[in-house]
Amino acid sequence: MIELGQLEAHHNEFDKRQTRVIVASTENTADAQRTQADFPHLLIVADNEHGLIDALGVMDPRPSPATGGNMAAPTTCLVDKKGVVRWVFRPSRVIERLSPTELAAAIDQNLGGKR
Repeated sequence: MIELGQLEAHHNEFDKRQTRVIVASTENTADAQRTQADFPHLLIVADNEHGLIDALGVMDPRPSPATGGNMAAPTTCLVDKKGVVRWVFRPSRVIERLSPTELAAAIDQNLGGKR
């Protein structure tokens, strides 16, 4: 949740870039709605049946250290207005995340910068 808080705190940077941050969560719908309330500038999508996660191929083959069950690997995709994936970041370690500044730089580089 730390990453979501950081993204929420920097939402103005993404707004300047006309970029929407969408989070695919393995939570059920009720839990995703509670998360959405905590982070109103992000779009939280419940994917507890793994439809999006499976389609993107981001299910981590290792068990979750917290639960021992399946977990989605942290993955950031930049998708343009036409639906074309322009950039993908998937860290080698599950605890790594992009900072909001790194994400903004990737948006600038791969989606044409500030608009």
